Amino acid sequence: MSAQTSPQRRLVALAVSVGLLAGTVGCAGSPESPSTEASTGTTASDGPRPLTTDEAQRLAIARFTNFDAGVRSVAFEVDDAGVHYAADGWIDFEAGLGYATLRAEGDGALIAWTAETIGSHAPVDDEQKPPIPPPVSSVDDADWSTSALSPAASRLHAALAIVLQAGHDRPDNPVLLQQTDARWLRSDEVGGDVVDVVAGPTSDHAFDPETSVDDGSDATVRYWVDRDGLLRRLEARLGGSPDWTAIDFGDGEDVRFADAFTGAEGGP
Repeated sequence: MSAQTSPQRRLVALAVSVGLLAGTVGCAGSPESPSTEASTGTTASDGPRPLTTDEAQRLAIARFTNFDAGVRSVAFEVDDAGVHYAADGWIDFEAGLGYATLRAEGDGALIAWTAETIGSHAPVDDEQKPPIPPPVSSVDDADWSTSALSPAASRLHAALAIVLQAGHDRPDNPVLLQQTDARWLRSDEVGGDVVDVVAGPTSDHAFDPETSVDDGSDATVRYWVDRDGLLRRLEARLGGSPDWTAIDFGDGEDVRFADAFTGAEGGP
């Protein structure tokens, strides 16, 4: 988005950018199946519908709450070019840095990524989730292989980029959200906690029944937000697929790991 975007419109513009990113990837490999947990739950009889004031306010603070939560755990699975990937790790929204174990077809590696680059490294151990802060041996050497993050060319890279965009350093504007085609879909649960499932806006314009659908079916992003405004899951349609890739966010940790990568000769 342009640097000229006004503070009042920043919330919706950035929310829409996630949807635009989700839709840029060409169809590579087989589409993902919806997650089992994402497909279950109680469907409210009055959805889809426009957001209430309270729902818009919770959605408006969801990315800021992520940013403010410290380091959060993140996990997702995605198919890309015929390969099934499973990522399990951490995201530091303040630093704009992710760090995870990435497994594919029995092999695994450490990855660390920013909005511009992704680095990979042979794993230091067999743990599903890498420890934080990272062991010095995992960052202070020249064995990292680093390349550009290319979300337009890879579903995996698109998912990694979307993870980074799930945090922002200020709340968004709930009034503008209510004016868009964002729609409350239903109540559901994540880990036993009640959440609102919301179809994200497809543009930053006010809803127009002549140009937009009223049921959220055009959305490329769905937000699972709990009663405290914490984003618990983000679902995205990648590569124009009708199916959803689920990205789950876990508990926050009061440990920053970004400094461990600063100055690493081969790091991301």
